Amino acid sequence: MSALVLSCPALLLVLSLAGGASPPPVPSAPRKMPLTGGPSLSIQFRLPKERFTAAEARSARIILRNEGTEPLELRDPFRDADQSLAYTLTGPEFPDGLSVTWRSFVLRNPAYVLTMDEAPRIRLGAGQAIEFVVDLHEWLPATRPGRYRLGARLQQEKLTVSAAPVEFEIVSSSAGVPSLGFVVAASYADAAMAAWIQDVDGQPMLMANGYDDQNAEDTEGGVTMRAATLQGPVEPGSTEALVPWSNDAQGDFSVHWLMWRHGTSLVAVGGMAATTLKPFRFDLGETPERIVRPPLESVAGELFVPVVGAGGRTLRLIRFQTSNDATEVTPGREVGRVILPGVPVAARATIQPSSVGNGVSVLLVEESLGGLDLHHVRTTSTGRLTRVASTLVRGARALPGSEPGLWMDTAGRLHALLVAASPKNPRRALLVEARYRADGRMEAPPRVTPLGLLPDAPRAAVARYRIDAHRGGEPYWAILLEDGRVLHRDSNDSHGPMKTRNPAAVPLELFLSRDDYLLSADPVLGPTFEQLR
Repeated sequence: MSALVLSCPALLLVLSLAGGASPPPVPSAPRKMPLTGGPSLSIQFRLPKERFTAAEARSARIILRNEGTEPLELRDPFRDADQSLAYTLTGPEFPDGLSVTWRSFVLRNPAYVLTMDEAPRIRLGAGQAIEFVVDLHEWLPATRPGRYRLGARLQQEKLTVSAAPVEFEIVSSSAGVPSLGFVVAASYADAAMAAWIQDVDGQPMLMANGYDDQNAEDTEGGVTMRAATLQGPVEPGSTEALVPWSNDAQGDFSVHWLMWRHGTSLVAVGGMAATTLKPFRFDLGETPERIVRPPLESVAGELFVPVVGAGGRTLRLIRFQTSNDATEVTPGREVGRVILPGVPVAARATIQPSSVGNGVSVLLVEESLGGLDLHHVRTTSTGRLTRVASTLVRGARALPGSEPGLWMDTAGRLHALLVAASPKNPRRALLVEARYRADGRMEAPPRVTPLGLLPDAPRAAVARYRIDAHRGGEPYWAILLEDGRVLHRDSNDSHGPMKTRNPAAVPLELFLSRDDYLLSADPVLGPTFEQLR
């Protein structure tokens, strides 16, 4: 059976219908409370499944039903003013039990506003039910693996009813390296998507989540942390889960791709037809030197993946294409290839704002005896790759794990940013800036700016531009030191390098929004964000 839900502001009226294809929920046996005059009330939990990871959303549907033959009147227990219905979670993280009511949850969370002081009264006819979905990951957060028991107790005036507890398990899991995806030229850059692979009892799972910097759950600012969505199992040995950067600033047309690599194959899901067990796939025929981050998603439903081939001397462009309503999974295809003059030590890709087109640019960084060679490769009007500019930056050498930052403005010019080092002292950091015309060629000689002497040896670095329509083009950089501290653009104003709560995710990634954040990784929950101070 499934349920048709007719929603009022906080009241859900439920009618039973013939069931769909979704897996059956895990119900608890209802407990009934006899009342004077014939009616009785039952409370029942339903869980969508029995096993969860700590990172994903966990919800429980609670159903209150008048099992009697006469109407029943009570205060609405699903309004935020209510404190008559208490939920209790008992398990490894809460051996003595943790209890919460609607009212206590609202009062402890600044993201919610208490809209009334007393819940209104409702009337349930014979056989009628109301129901509510409790977000357990918010109301009763738990991350420690083990078996948990969820119960509830309703106490109003002369009415006392308890639900039969239901049990679920939080399974052991470990999160892989996350990646972030953004929208190019959006009005504001306050939203990000993340993807990563989570190992769940030996089975790799693709996870995804959305984050924002709208201060919704933290009055002091910060990134809103939400429960993740488990996309499904992927093949053992899968790596490099990536979220594309999109140029669909309106968010109406793009397919919302996710991709990863399995051996020599690029694998992706997007639209309605593909699943993690039946994905889009393209076999490269070789283990690539690197996938150039990020993959790129156009408003036309295309996913472009630049790849440096085995040996590092070719750049290949792979394209997947679909629509949201497509019913078939189509094969990917190679749409461009160029020969590179040398093996790149760093690379980055970007896509034009949709107002300019769907052109792709790739910047590759090669070390040479004279300094750093920057190679700009872009797509032509026919979608094929062409190398349009190579420039030597003298007096600079590559910093370990330093990834360039790219920004394409609305005039079609490409701006590139890279953290490098002095050839004479690897702890003396430099910032290299280059700009290319709309035809892809160099607009002016690259500019090199000293950043000063690092307090410790560098382990990795990242440079980024803001990419939104309002503040696009503002540069930012961060350097991860060997001792785990992070030096960033504003460190001199905030008393030197900062220590992060969780290890920084490598490759480094920044979320530049209302504030500036470094992507870090919780070993169980996946992506977390450290405000750069």
